[in-house]
Amino acid sequence: MRIAHRLFTIALAVAGTALMPGAAPAQLVPLGVENPDVSAAGNGPGGHWNAGSFGDAENLGLPIPERSFEEVAKGDLGLDETSIPENGRFATEATQIPADLETMIVEPKPVPETAPSQVEASGSAGAYFSSSRLIPEDARLHYPYRINGKIFFTEPGEGDFICSGTVLRPRLILTAGHCVHKGSESAEGFFTNFIFIPAYHRGNAPYETWSWSWVGTTGSWLGSNGSVPNAGDFAIIEVADREFDGEMKRIGDVVGWAGYRTGALSPNHTKKIGYPGNHDNGEVMHQVDSGWHEDADNNTVLYGSDMRGGSSGGGWFENFGVKAEGQNGALNDSPNRVVGVTSYGFTDTAPKVQGSSRLGEEFLDLLNLACSHQAGNC
Repeated sequence: MRIAHRLFTIALAVAGTALMPGAAPAQLVPLGVENPDVSAAGNGPGGHWNAGSFGDAENLGLPIPERSFEEVAKGDLGLDETSIPENGRFATEATQIPADLETMIVEPKPVPETAPSQVEASGSAGAYFSSSRLIPEDARLHYPYRINGKIFFTEPGEGDFICSGTVLRPRLILTAGHCVHKGSESAEGFFTNFIFIPAYHRGNAPYETWSWSWVGTTGSWLGSNGSVPNAGDFAIIEVADREFDGEMKRIGDVVGWAGYRTGALSPNHTKKIGYPGNHDNGEVMHQVDSGWHEDADNNTVLYGSDMRGGSSGGGWFENFGVKAEGQNGALNDSPNRVVGVTSYGFTDTAPKVQGSSRLGEEFLDLLNLACSHQAGNC
């Protein structure tokens, strides 16, 4: 992957690889660790990331179940009713729509003659979806697209990798557990050098880069040994405030943030956002729209999608977009609420499906932990 010069003119500072050790967590207890080297400004000069390390980062491969699609889709669902509350303790936590929403007018552009053809309507599993770049691509600069972005990070001893993520609260980025931790039951399993770039596009960082100050994941992922489907493949990265337009700001004050709803993956219809390496080499924000296909093993749900590695951790939204004047009255009509994140796929790409864990009690426990880590996070 080649990154344009623009990205490297931005001052960066990222923590070193030292992490706070800790004992193996109890079952289903979330765990987080501090970035011991984050600066007060969050993004000063130096650190791990430079032109070479950004350019060498690889799309993290989508986790693959040990069993076939047919076995996962038809197996024991393993549903834990306590993990899928009817409403959820924070189910009404709302979207933050930026104040400049009324100025977000995207002028249409003519379709180039080389525009790609429409993708297949479904794979062999019959899970229908639509998949495309943003139209126009500049939509990434506007809410709600701009709350999504790329996560660059280091897996110690393995190299630098890329996932996707979504701004969920004023300082918090939601992604997948497998994007932050190897599933080895201890703090030593956390990855490091996290950088989030909202609205990333072909090496450009239109809203600057944001380095991590804390990261946490669920007990289910901590004890997973990296296997999927997993009931709690979620993680949250807290990013440091930084100077933007001459003022110290939280990332959510710059781009806005999403809402969320628990227990809402089936049935539903979602827009999935990410940076899949199999489309545009992961350099362009990609979107997939599809409805619920079927419930699967271990408290997870399958939707139609043709995204692959690099899309891990990308948000799955209900009611994505901005309401029209006079639009009201629908059930659960609050816009831009995350109901899942990309967790896993299959070696056989023919089914064209991706799985997500359900947002439930484990997600809420992790969110509580992240919110309480620093005043103003939520």
